[in-house]
Amino acid sequence: MPISSNLATGTEGANRNDWLTLRRFALLLALLTLASYPQVWLGFQTFIYRDFGIFSYPIAYHFRESFWHGEIPLWNPLNNCGMPFLAQWNTQVLYPPALFYLLLPLSWSLGVFCLLHLFWGGLGMFILARRWTHNQLAAAFAGVVFAFNGLMLNSLIWPATIAALGWMPWVVWLTERAWREGGRIIVLAAGVGALQMLSGGTEVVLLTWVLLGALHLAEFIHGEFPRGTIVLRAGLVVLLVSGLSAAQLLPFFDLLGYSRRQQDISAGMWPMPATGWVNFFVPLFHCRSYQGVFMQNNQFWTNSYYTGVATVVLALGALWRARRGRVWLLAVLASLALVLALGDATPVYGWLSGHVSAISLMRFPIKFVILPVFVLPLLAASALSGESSAAGGKPVGRAWGWIWLATVALILGLTAWQWQSSPPDDDRRMVLLNGAMRAVFFTAIAAVGLFTDKLLTFKSRWLWQVLFLLLVWLDLFRQMPLPPTVNRAIYQPDLSRRWSAPQWGASRAQIPSATRESFHHSFLSDVTKDYLGRRFALTDDCNLLDGIPKCDGFYPLYLSDYALLFYNFYDDRRPASPFLDFLGVSQTLVLQTNRYDWAARTTSLPLLTAGQQPRFADDLTTLRALTNADFQPRREVYLPLAAESFVTASNVVAAKLSPVKYAAHQIEARVETAAPTLLVAAQIYYHPWRAYVDGQPTRLWRANYAFQALAVPAGSHEVKLVYEDRRFHLGVLVSLITLAGCGFLYCFGRRRPAQSTENRIRQTIAG
Repeated sequence: MPISSNLATGTEGANRNDWLTLRRFALLLALLTLASYPQVWLGFQTFIYRDFGIFSYPIAYHFRESFWHGEIPLWNPLNNCGMPFLAQWNTQVLYPPALFYLLLPLSWSLGVFCLLHLFWGGLGMFILARRWTHNQLAAAFAGVVFAFNGLMLNSLIWPATIAALGWMPWVVWLTERAWREGGRIIVLAAGVGALQMLSGGTEVVLLTWVLLGALHLAEFIHGEFPRGTIVLRAGLVVLLVSGLSAAQLLPFFDLLGYSRRQQDISAGMWPMPATGWVNFFVPLFHCRSYQGVFMQNNQFWTNSYYTGVATVVLALGALWRARRGRVWLLAVLASLALVLALGDATPVYGWLSGHVSAISLMRFPIKFVILPVFVLPLLAASALSGESSAAGGKPVGRAWGWIWLATVALILGLTAWQWQSSPPDDDRRMVLLNGAMRAVFFTAIAAVGLFTDKLLTFKSRWLWQVLFLLLVWLDLFRQMPLPPTVNRAIYQPDLSRRWSAPQWGASRAQIPSATRESFHHSFLSDVTKDYLGRRFALTDDCNLLDGIPKCDGFYPLYLSDYALLFYNFYDDRRPASPFLDFLGVSQTLVLQTNRYDWAARTTSLPLLTAGQQPRFADDLTTLRALTNADFQPRREVYLPLAAESFVTASNVVAAKLSPVKYAAHQIEARVETAAPTLLVAAQIYYHPWRAYVDGQPTRLWRANYAFQALAVPAGSHEVKLVYEDRRFHLGVLVSLITLAGCGFLYCFGRRRPAQSTENRIRQTIAG
């Protein structure tokens, strides 16, 4: 880019850009964020597109309801016949900034919460790029690109992902400083690292520490600082981050060990298309429109990862004239991530996933694009600052005309190819206009950048630099049609109470798998009507907005027994009514005269039953029995073979249950029985659940393959089922001890030595 040809570093460079202080950039970034979504900031509308409406908002609503009832939501009884909630990680139960949307009206605050993290990420990228390039304008460019790139805008639908992305540059900045400087910076790095860890953006956290590991290894090999010291400091940061996050990490890894995701089911889904690299130049290349929003073919995680053509050209320019090893390290990491994002299209992904188990956490290969999206603005800032220019090298300006011509020709050629090859039902006009606008914005950004670099008058230069950043923002923000926003009233709770909805403890709703698939692949053009229809159908996690229990849900992790039973063995296209009775299904969604409606079932059982005869069998026999029409859930319950020598009940027994008290983490009942019997709960078995009879612990068995049962002796007894997550309690203890240790280190740790006047002047000049 032209700016990199003549932009000086050192004193001259600082004087040319010193008006772009941190405060001024923060103000500019805040105005751009406000201008991007004024309707969300002002509370007139909020996000709804895709996962925001069917996952993110319902999850936050359930968390908020638990918070105001004085509960920590460890267990969610309303989805998947019961499942862990806090341990999912991306539910943000332990993320301190989540208090923002817990204390304020949720339909306004959750959207603003996401936008605040977008702003925070751009600000952090400015600070990191300024430290690495010593140039304010280059840092501002990187901050705007990172805040408004396609992936960041798409991540507004996921509070956990946008929060983790928002903290990513801060973690890199402070952790690098920590292993170089030590002292209190170690505590600050640990605190920021823990906040990102608790945000719940698993893949972003993982890639952040992959990047930091590579930077640390490079610094260790380079040997500029004492190797033992930087290893010790970096290790201390990792230890403190782990300790501060232990209350979240211990339940998560426990759930991961019992989860379907750990079995690598669906690993490799949604890779970047083979032509996906082209989308860095033409964002709509090989994309289809869904409700006016374009998505890549066979990849539905993100609708864009466009960082701007100027950013890519500058990043390539940084490599062309690189003289610093860090530039090449970042480029290698970004290139490797882009290859992995292609999934099985290359042998690299298959080989690496077979040798590195952490790859299974990614699940969708496209998620590797997170790393290039983070690295590209930094590489572009390096070129923009001139730090990668070799002394005495050929000025970039001499070749700029050819670079501009080749880039514009590439954009227009790809656009023409897409226009010619797209199906007739696609919005071909939008594709053509979008490609043309990318070429126009690239030309305008290059021209304004060149003119800005040639200006000598300070008053004129800052206006042109603002224009330069505004053009960068416009190119990113208008890269494709934005997901729609809607009136906040759409999230009003209890909209589904117009029909006889099930109540927790009494019964459940069921959406057949064929119906779920139909809703996942069908859309109404009117976004509001589309979402209201999904709420009525309790799609994914919309049931949480009305407190309605059901048999399914949409989450990152599913308990293995539940997943195998419901997704691999039981086919509700051939429903076994007795099994639905056991699950307590009182309402099922059916298609009636070209419309979906809820149909009542009158034979459903309550959540808690007693008196069944035990039958001891292996897992396969049990699974076959459950899905057989001869199954009698009122008279029999299947237990594992290991329970036969412990359970004394042998026959059907008349048992009476007094009114049962249901809570999210505890179920109480009085059982009266003339002989030893079993109490059966149609709730998914998970080891933190404990059983007590008259206050004494008793063994809880896995019943009917994936549910719960306990033995009750003859007589009248008080029975309790209590969710006691001991790993969470241990994690809380570890986190509190680590927090106290961080406080001690910060208060009594070594302060940074006072700087000399000369050093302070140098740092001021460097920005």
